[in-house]
Formats: sequence, structure tokens, C-alpha cells
Amino acid sequence: MDFKGVRAMNTRDLKPRGPWRVLHTSDMGTYFRTGTWLFGDPATPEDIRAWVAQLAQSGVDAYVQEVYFDGFSMFYRTDRCDYGETENLSRFDQMMEDGVNPLDIYVDEARKQGMPLLAGFRMNDRHGNNEAFFKAHPDWMIEELGHGVNFALQQVQDWFFAIVEEVPDRFDVDGIELNFTRHGFCFPPATSAESHLIMTDLMRRLRAMLDRTGETKGRKLLFGVRVPPSLSGCIDLGFDIPTWIDEGIIDFVAPTSYHRTDYNAQYDEFVELARRTDCLVYPALEGDVPGRVDVVSMDQCRAAVHNFNGAGADGFSTHNYDAYTWGQRRSRLLPGVAENYPAALDRFKVLKDASTVAAGNRHYLFHPLFPEEHFPNGYRGAPIPHIKAVLPRNTPDASANYRFRVCEDLPDKVDLPVGHVGRYSGTFNSFGKIPGAWLIFRAIGMVPGDRIKVSLNGIEVPDEHIRHIWFQEGRPHWEGRTLPPFTECRLTLTSPPGVYGDNILGLELFESATDAKGDIVVDELEVIVHVDD
Repeated sequence: MDFKGVRAMNTRDLKPRGPWRVLHTSDMGTYFRTGTWLFGDPATPEDIRAWVAQLAQSGVDAYVQEVYFDGFSMFYRTDRCDYGETENLSRFDQMMEDGVNPLDIYVDEARKQGMPLLAGFRMNDRHGNNEAFFKAHPDWMIEELGHGVNFALQQVQDWFFAIVEEVPDRFDVDGIELNFTRHGFCFPPATSAESHLIMTDLMRRLRAMLDRTGETKGRKLLFGVRVPPSLSGCIDLGFDIPTWIDEGIIDFVAPTSYHRTDYNAQYDEFVELARRTDCLVYPALEGDVPGRVDVVSMDQCRAAVHNFNGAGADGFSTHNYDAYTWGQRRSRLLPGVAENYPAALDRFKVLKDASTVAAGNRHYLFHPLFPEEHFPNGYRGAPIPHIKAVLPRNTPDASANYRFRVCEDLPDKVDLPVGHVGRYSGTFNSFGKIPGAWLIFRAIGMVPGDRIKVSLNGIEVPDEHIRHIWFQEGRPHWEGRTLPPFTECRLTLTSPPGVYGDNILGLELFESATDAKGDIVVDELEVIVHVDD
């Protein structure tokens, strides 16, 4: 069996450092969107104060309010770039005409709540909203991507530096966060990896600026980055995280996927670097479920944070968590505002404590974040691997593997006693669930008559221990990502053969159904853990 990609977990006993466990990032103005259910129109300082106070009451320890995207400022006006006159941001116009900067209110209320506030900057947002800017600076654009500026150009670096420099000088923020996940490329794709020296020089320049400004204010200003969730992915884009950490350029790093929580990322590779210094690590919890018009459940939040904790993270951050407030705009199938606000924020009180996370049920989702059939060019041009195990029918004894990570001390057995009428007769946990752990995977193209061998970490799982469910009609769009006919395979998950950390699901096609066509593909896997309390 090929164990490529498996990392030894040396971080499970590490204790979190620093004063923060929950770093909440408000992504642009997506938490209030349109409508007046949260902020009035026009908005008032009291609206802002109530929002910031709610975050503090919900357990948020530090707050990043993004103030810049796509060549636009937000929540303050400046002569260094245009203001984002979007439908949802225009509600602040009256406040600014009255001489009040919304950003000042955010900062002041955060300080009253004892919560540091950092200004967030999207490094290279490519939503394409700022048409006037694109037309004024066509030579600054990354042509292959249509939008986004080329940081290889000195004039682009100077322009961006001036925008960032003004904010900690003019406003009493506690630092800045650069969001590199909006949207990945800062250089032409062909030269990104080799451009890391350019970006590191800009990072050093920003660090020096923060130190100068902090000295005048009598306190250190913090510098954080939000980056893709693998070191190799960062290097490919020209982001030299090891150097940024080792030189003390950054105070924290938030490994973040594009829009969806990556349960499978090996966040411990960031932790092992950061633990050599005082740099802190806050992997990101996001609101959307991959491939579904849905938001993550509490069990799914616990699973993500449990893996973060197992990797030795110092807490967690949020990104696109504001999806909980989008229900009225996106889909009737997506739970709406009344159900999820502020209840979804109150989850932080549970998630910030490793013991309460471990005491609750957990549901791990290993789904393609951006399926290639819908996103052939990745997310806005940024490459996102579509992880899959493929069993080709035309290859005798074909085999394939799928790596998945669960930082779980799995049970050595799962007891499922059955009474005389064939019903479960055992105990239930305090959540009303049967204690145990289960592995579920979907084999697309596997039909009745196909026979596959299933192994876990090189140990074969007897076929009679696997329940096969044939979905002849596949999965319809109202249940999420559409799937052609598939077989769902379910089995109890114990140790052995399961292990804490990275596991390898092995598959081998040893008998193909008559007249069956097409490969068998597994790209969705889930692990459900019900605690025994």
C-alpha cells in the first residue's frame, strides 16, 4: 500500500499559546449584506457597536475587520484609493458625511469590549468590481487572470504599501492581517513560485512600518497573514511562509482554504515551523459545506476544530463564517438569519475549549472543495486539487488509495446490541446518538455485481463488515453536488485498523460487474464520531 502523504503526528500533546482562541474575520461587509435586519440603512454607530459587542459576548477573542478589497477602501474614505460604493456599503455614506468614520467606531467598541481589532486587507481580490481602476492601470493587471494586480511591479508594491500604511497610522487598530486567499495569485502564474523574494521584501517593508508606527503609539502592532492551507501551495504562489516565520515578520498565520473548511489539511506543518518562534497558528473554520447549499453543522464545526487542536494549533480563526447570515439572499434551502444569528456565533463558546469540543459528537467531511466538473480552472484560477481514488475497470487488479485525517482516539470496538425485534437495544449518549465511530464513502460508478476489497492502513476489512447501499438514481441537485449512480459503503471505524491522524483507505477492484462501464471513483468520504459519555 502507498502511504505517500502520511505525516507522523507529533503535535497532539501541544498546548495552545497566546491569549486568543477565537480569531473572527468579517469578510468585507458580508455579515450585514443588504436589508436592515442587522444594520440599518443608513447605518448608525449604535449598529456597529451592537455587532462588535455581540462578537465579544459570543466568545471572540480578537477581531479582524477587512477594510480593503479590489482597489477599494471600506468603512473609511481616503485619497489613496477609491471607496467601495457597493449596495451594502452605501449605508455608511451618511455617517461619513456627518464626519464619523465607521472604522473608528469598530475600533472604539472593540477596545471597550477588551477585544483587539486588526484591519484586514485582501491582497489581490479578483471579483472584478473596480472597472475604473482596471481601465486606469491596464499595465498593472495580471493578464492571464483578467483581474488582479502584478506585485512583481514596484509601482504596484508602492501603491499597495501606501494604502496599508495609512490605516495603522490614522486609526488606532491593533495591527493588520493580509488575506492572501483572496484570491491566491499575486504574480503571473508562470512566475509565481520564483517571485517569493519580491513578496518577502514587501513583507519586511510592512513589518518595519508597523514597528515604526507601533513605537509612536507605545505598543507593538500585530502582523498576521491568511494563506492557503499547505506550505507547498503557498510556495507555489510565491509566499515563503518559513522565512516569514523564522525572521519574525509575522505574529500569526491563519491557514485557510478558499471558501470551504479543509478537514484534511495537514496544519501541523505550519505548527512545527511556528513553534520554533512566537508565531501563532489559527486554521480557518468556514461556513459553507463543500458542494451543498448548506452551512456546517455544530458536529462538523467540532470535527474541524478537533483536527486543528490535534495539529497543535493555538486556536482557530473564521473565514466566510458570515454564510450563516446569507440565507435570505442565497437559497430557501439554506437556513436563514432567524435560525442562525446570533446562535451560530454562540458556538464559539464551545469551540474555543478543547475539552468541550472533545465531549461532543463530530462529523468530518472529506469532500472535493471545488469539484473539477464545476471548477475546471480551480477557484478563480487558483489550483485546488480534486482529491480522488480511481479504480479503472480496464486495469486488472486495479487499486487506489485515499488519505483522510481524523485526530481521534478511536474505540477498539463498537457494540451494537440488538433486541428480539431487531432493534438497537444499547445505550445512547447525551445527544441521543449511538456511541461509536463510522466511516462512509461513496463509490461513484460502482454497481451491483462489482466487488471491491477495502483496507484501512493496509489491513483488509472483511466484506461482511461493510454495508453497501446502491443509489441507482444518483444524487439530485437539491441534496447538494449532483452525482451519477453510486454505491455508498458504510463500516464501523475502530483502532486497529484506524489510527490517530492520517489514515489510508485502500480500494481494489477484483471483480467487475458484467457490462459495467466507466471507472469507479471515490472522492467523498465522511467520518462520524458519537462520543460515549
